[in-house]
Amino acid sequence: MNLCLRNVFVSLWLLYTTSISAQIGFTLPFLNNVTAGATVALPVKVYNFDSITSVQFVLRWNPAVLEFSSTDFYNLPGLDENDFGLMNTLDSGILRLAWEASDLELGETAADGTTIFRLRLKATGPVNAGSAVTFGSAPPTIFEVTQLVDGVITPFEMGNVNVTQGFVAIGYTVSANEPYGQSNLLHVQVAPNPFHEKTQVSFDLDTASDVQLAVTDESGRIILEKTMPELGRGQHGMEIASPELREKGMYYLILRTKNKSCVQPLFVF
Repeated sequence: MNLCLRNVFVSLWLLYTTSISAQIGFTLPFLNNVTAGATVALPVKVYNFDSITSVQFVLRWNPAVLEFSSTDFYNLPGLDENDFGLMNTLDSGILRLAWEASDLELGETAADGTTIFRLRLKATGPVNAGSAVTFGSAPPTIFEVTQLVDGVITPFEMGNVNVTQGFVAIGYTVSANEPYGQSNLLHVQVAPNPFHEKTQVSFDLDTASDVQLAVTDESGRIILEKTMPELGRGQHGMEIASPELREKGMYYLILRTKNKSCVQPLFVF
Protein backbone atom coordinates (compact mmCIF):
# COMPACT_ATOMS: atom_id res chain seq x y z
CA MET A 1 0.00 0.00 0.00
CA ASN A 2 1.39 3.39 -0.94
CA LEU A 3 2.39 4.96 2.39
CA CYS A 4 2.40 8.52 1.05
CA LEU A 5 -1.14 8.13 -0.21
CA ARG A 6 -2.25 6.57 3.07
CA ASN A 7 -0.68 9.38 5.12
CA VAL A 8 -2.11 12.17 3.03
CA PHE A 9 -5.53 10.69 2.41
CA VAL A 10 -6.27 8.46 5.40
CA SER A 11 -9.36 10.65 5.60
CA LEU A 12 -10.64 13.21 3.15
CA TRP A 13 -12.61 16.29 2.71
CA LEU A 14 -15.99 15.73 1.19
CA LEU A 15 -18.92 17.78 0.22
CA TYR A 16 -22.26 16.02 0.49
CA THR A 17 -25.45 17.99 -0.12
CA THR A 18 -29.08 17.06 -0.55
CA SER A 19 -32.03 19.40 -0.92
CA ILE A 20 -35.54 19.64 0.46
CA SER A 21 -38.13 22.34 0.23
CA ALA A 22 -37.26 23.57 3.75
CA GLN A 23 -33.56 23.74 2.81
CA ILE A 24 -32.26 23.54 6.36
CA GLY A 25 -28.48 23.60 6.18
CA PHE A 26 -25.47 22.76 8.37
CA THR A 27 -21.86 23.43 7.38
CA LEU A 28 -18.37 22.65 8.65
CA PRO A 29 -15.23 24.38 7.29
CA PHE A 30 -12.34 23.05 5.21
CA LEU A 31 -9.03 23.90 6.94
CA ASN A 32 -5.81 23.63 4.94
CA ASN A 33 -2.20 23.77 6.10
CA VAL A 34 -2.91 23.40 9.82
CA THR A 35 0.23 23.37 11.98
CA ALA A 36 0.93 20.02 13.66
CA GLY A 37 0.14 20.35 17.36
CA ALA A 38 -2.13 23.37 16.89
CA THR A 39 -5.70 23.55 18.18
CA VAL A 40 -8.22 24.66 15.58
CA ALA A 41 -11.82 25.81 15.86
CA LEU A 42 -14.42 24.47 13.44
CA PRO A 43 -17.61 26.58 13.52
CA VAL A 44 -20.85 24.74 12.90
CA LYS A 45 -22.97 27.17 10.88
CA VAL A 46 -26.64 26.97 9.94
CA TYR A 47 -28.75 28.15 7.03
CA ASN A 48 -32.53 28.40 6.68
CA PHE A 49 -32.69 27.60 10.38
CA ASP A 50 -36.31 28.63 10.84
CA SER A 51 -38.69 27.49 13.59
CA ILE A 52 -36.39 24.63 14.60
CA THR A 53 -37.57 22.69 17.64
CA SER A 54 -34.70 20.21 18.08
CA VAL A 55 -31.36 19.12 16.63
CA GLN A 56 -29.41 15.95 17.20
CA PHE A 57 -26.44 14.48 15.36
CA VAL A 58 -22.89 13.27 15.84
CA LEU A 59 -19.68 14.81 14.58
CA ARG A 60 -16.95 12.32 13.58
CA TRP A 61 -13.23 12.62 12.92
CA ASN A 62 -10.21 10.32 12.86
CA PRO A 63 -8.94 10.17 16.48
CA ALA A 64 -5.49 9.14 15.26
CA VAL A 65 -5.19 12.53 13.54
CA LEU A 66 -7.34 14.91 15.61
CA GLU A 67 -7.99 15.02 19.35
CA PHE A 68 -11.07 16.53 21.00
CA SER A 69 -10.34 19.67 22.99
CA SER A 70 -13.68 21.36 23.77
CA THR A 71 -16.82 22.97 22.44
CA ASP A 72 -17.53 26.68 22.84
CA PHE A 73 -19.21 29.76 21.33
CA TYR A 74 -22.73 28.50 22.00
CA ASN A 75 -25.22 30.59 20.07
CA LEU A 76 -28.60 28.90 20.43
CA PRO A 77 -30.87 29.65 23.40
CA GLY A 78 -30.34 26.96 26.02
CA LEU A 79 -27.41 25.34 24.22
CA ASP A 80 -24.42 24.64 26.49
CA GLU A 81 -21.84 21.96 27.26
CA ASN A 82 -24.51 19.80 28.88
CA ASP A 83 -26.09 19.16 25.46
CA PHE A 84 -23.00 17.27 24.28
CA GLY A 85 -22.25 13.63 24.96
CA LEU A 86 -18.53 13.24 25.64
CA MET A 87 -18.32 9.58 26.67
CA ASN A 88 -15.37 7.96 24.85
CA THR A 89 -14.99 11.06 22.62
CA LEU A 90 -11.18 11.06 22.93
CA ASP A 91 -10.90 7.42 21.83
CA SER A 92 -13.75 7.23 19.32
CA GLY A 93 -13.59 10.59 17.58
CA ILE A 94 -17.36 10.94 18.02
CA LEU A 95 -19.11 13.91 19.62
CA ARG A 96 -22.87 13.71 20.22
CA LEU A 97 -25.25 16.68 20.26
CA ALA A 98 -28.87 16.71 21.45
CA TRP A 99 -30.55 20.13 21.78
CA GLU A 100 -34.21 21.09 22.16
CA ALA A 101 -35.83 24.51 21.92
CA SER A 102 -37.30 25.84 25.16
CA ASP A 103 -40.57 26.73 23.42
CA LEU A 104 -41.75 23.90 21.18
CA GLU A 105 -44.70 25.97 19.96
CA LEU A 106 -42.39 28.57 18.40
CA GLY A 107 -39.04 26.87 17.93
CA GLU A 108 -35.85 28.86 17.36
CA THR A 109 -34.75 30.84 14.31
CA ALA A 110 -31.20 31.92 13.44
CA ALA A 111 -29.88 34.12 10.64
CA ASP A 112 -28.08 32.46 7.74
CA GLY A 113 -24.43 31.87 8.56
CA THR A 114 -24.95 31.85 12.32
CA THR A 115 -22.38 29.76 14.20
CA ILE A 116 -24.41 27.70 16.65
CA PHE A 117 -21.26 26.35 18.33
CA ARG A 118 -17.58 25.63 17.63
CA LEU A 119 -15.78 22.30 17.81
CA ARG A 120 -12.18 22.65 18.96
CA LEU A 121 -9.75 19.91 17.92
CA LYS A 122 -6.00 19.49 18.38
CA ALA A 123 -3.98 18.39 15.35
CA THR A 124 -2.14 15.44 16.92
CA GLY A 125 -1.32 13.69 13.65
CA PRO A 126 1.93 14.21 11.75
CA VAL A 127 2.48 16.57 8.84
CA ASN A 128 0.74 15.20 5.71
CA ALA A 129 -2.03 13.57 7.75
CA GLY A 130 -5.61 14.73 7.45
CA SER A 131 -9.11 13.89 8.62
CA ALA A 132 -12.63 14.51 7.48
CA VAL A 133 -14.90 16.07 10.12
CA THR A 134 -18.42 14.98 9.29
CA PHE A 135 -22.02 15.18 10.40
CA GLY A 136 -23.75 11.83 10.80
CA SER A 137 -25.33 9.26 13.07
CA ALA A 138 -23.97 6.74 15.56
CA PRO A 139 -26.40 4.61 17.56
CA PRO A 140 -28.17 5.55 19.73
CA THR A 141 -27.87 9.09 18.28
CA ILE A 142 -29.39 9.61 14.83
CA PHE A 143 -29.13 12.70 12.64
CA GLU A 144 -32.48 14.44 13.02
CA VAL A 145 -33.74 18.02 12.85
CA THR A 146 -37.32 18.85 13.77
CA GLN A 147 -39.05 21.95 12.47
CA LEU A 148 -42.44 23.53 12.84
CA VAL A 149 -44.14 23.20 9.46
CA ASP A 150 -47.65 24.66 9.39
CA GLY A 151 -47.74 24.34 13.15
CA VAL A 152 -46.74 20.67 13.18
CA ILE A 153 -43.37 19.42 14.47
CA THR A 154 -41.87 17.67 11.44
CA PRO A 155 -38.69 15.53 11.56
CA PHE A 156 -36.02 15.64 8.86
CA GLU A 157 -33.25 13.07 8.54
CA MET A 158 -29.79 13.71 7.08
CA GLY A 159 -30.90 12.81 3.57
CA ASN A 160 -33.37 15.70 3.71
CA VAL A 161 -31.03 18.42 4.96
CA ASN A 162 -28.32 20.40 3.14
CA VAL A 163 -25.03 19.26 4.71
CA THR A 164 -21.51 20.49 3.96
CA GLN A 165 -18.87 18.31 5.60
CA GLY A 166 -15.50 19.53 6.87
CA PHE A 167 -11.84 18.57 6.60
CA VAL A 168 -8.58 19.33 8.42
CA ALA A 169 -5.27 18.94 6.52
CA ILE A 170 -2.09 19.06 8.62
CA GLY A 171 0.79 20.81 6.87
CA TYR A 172 -0.51 20.48 3.31
CA THR A 173 -3.26 21.62 0.99
CA VAL A 174 -5.86 19.53 -0.80
CA SER A 175 -7.89 21.03 -3.60
CA ALA A 176 -11.14 19.59 -4.89
CA ASN A 177 -13.47 20.53 -7.75
CA GLU A 178 -10.86 22.93 -9.10
CA PRO A 179 -11.78 25.28 -11.95
CA TYR A 180 -10.51 24.43 -15.39
CA GLY A 181 -6.97 25.69 -15.94
CA GLN A 182 -5.96 25.64 -12.26
CA SER A 183 -5.09 21.95 -12.01
CA ASN A 184 -3.24 19.40 -14.06
CA LEU A 185 -6.05 16.96 -13.25
CA LEU A 186 -9.01 18.15 -15.31
CA HIS A 187 -12.55 17.23 -16.25
CA VAL A 188 -12.99 14.35 -13.81
CA GLN A 189 -16.22 12.50 -14.59
CA VAL A 190 -17.84 9.48 -12.93
CA ALA A 191 -20.71 7.84 -14.81
CA PRO A 192 -23.04 6.33 -13.94
CA ASN A 193 -23.15 7.58 -10.37
CA PRO A 194 -24.97 6.18 -8.39
CA PHE A 195 -24.15 2.76 -9.83
CA HIS A 196 -24.99 -0.84 -9.06
CA GLU A 197 -22.28 -2.98 -10.66
CA LYS A 198 -19.64 -0.73 -12.18
CA THR A 199 -18.84 2.83 -13.18
CA GLN A 200 -16.39 4.56 -15.51
CA VAL A 201 -13.97 7.22 -14.28
CA SER A 202 -12.48 9.57 -16.87
CA PHE A 203 -10.07 12.46 -16.42
CA ASP A 204 -7.77 14.71 -18.43
CA LEU A 205 -4.13 15.61 -17.78
CA ASP A 206 -2.62 18.74 -19.24
CA THR A 207 0.90 17.40 -18.52
CA ALA A 208 2.31 13.87 -18.24
CA SER A 209 2.19 12.51 -14.70
CA ASP A 210 1.90 9.47 -12.47
CA VAL A 211 -1.65 9.25 -11.10
CA GLN A 212 -2.60 7.65 -7.81
CA LEU A 213 -6.19 6.52 -7.29
CA ALA A 214 -7.78 5.61 -3.98
CA VAL A 215 -11.33 4.86 -2.88
CA THR A 216 -12.19 5.27 0.79
CA ASP A 217 -15.30 4.61 2.85
CA GLU A 218 -17.01 7.38 4.82
CA SER A 219 -14.59 6.99 7.75
CA GLY A 220 -11.55 7.50 5.49
CA ARG A 221 -10.49 3.82 5.44
CA ILE A 222 -8.86 2.96 2.10
CA ILE A 223 -10.85 0.26 0.27
CA LEU A 224 -9.11 0.33 -3.10
CA GLU A 225 -5.96 1.96 -4.44
CA LYS A 226 -4.06 1.84 -7.71
CA THR A 227 -1.08 3.61 -9.24
CA MET A 228 -1.12 4.51 -12.92
CA PRO A 229 2.49 5.36 -13.83
CA GLU A 230 3.66 7.74 -16.52
CA LEU A 231 0.30 8.69 -18.02
CA GLY A 232 0.65 11.06 -20.93
CA ARG A 233 -1.12 14.31 -21.57
CA GLY A 234 -4.74 13.85 -22.63
CA GLN A 235 -7.78 11.83 -21.60
CA HIS A 236 -7.61 8.67 -19.52
CA GLY A 237 -10.12 6.36 -17.89
CA MET A 238 -10.66 3.26 -15.82
CA GLU A 239 -13.48 1.09 -14.53
CA ILE A 240 -14.47 0.62 -10.90
CA ALA A 241 -16.61 -2.42 -10.13
CA SER A 242 -18.84 -2.39 -7.05
CA PRO A 243 -17.59 -5.79 -5.71
CA GLU A 244 -14.30 -4.00 -5.07
CA LEU A 245 -16.23 -1.69 -2.74
CA ARG A 246 -17.73 -4.63 -0.82
CA GLU A 247 -20.98 -3.05 0.38
CA LYS A 248 -23.70 -0.65 -0.71
CA GLY A 249 -23.29 2.92 0.45
CA MET A 250 -21.26 6.08 -0.05
CA TYR A 251 -17.55 6.11 -0.91
CA TYR A 252 -15.05 8.75 -1.99
CA LEU A 253 -12.75 8.66 -5.00
CA ILE A 254 -9.39 10.43 -4.76
CA LEU A 255 -7.30 11.09 -7.86
CA ARG A 256 -3.88 12.58 -7.19
CA THR A 257 -0.97 13.71 -9.33
CA LYS A 258 2.35 15.01 -8.03
CA ASN A 259 0.94 18.45 -7.25
CA LYS A 260 -2.85 18.30 -7.35
CA SER A 261 -5.76 16.18 -6.24
CA CYS A 262 -9.48 15.83 -6.80
CA VAL A 263 -12.17 14.23 -4.63
CA GLN A 264 -15.48 12.85 -5.92
CA PRO A 265 -18.27 11.01 -4.07
CA LEU A 266 -19.32 7.53 -5.26
CA PHE A 267 -22.69 5.94 -4.54
CA VAL A 268 -23.28 2.17 -4.73
CA PHE A 269 -26.87 0.90 -4.53
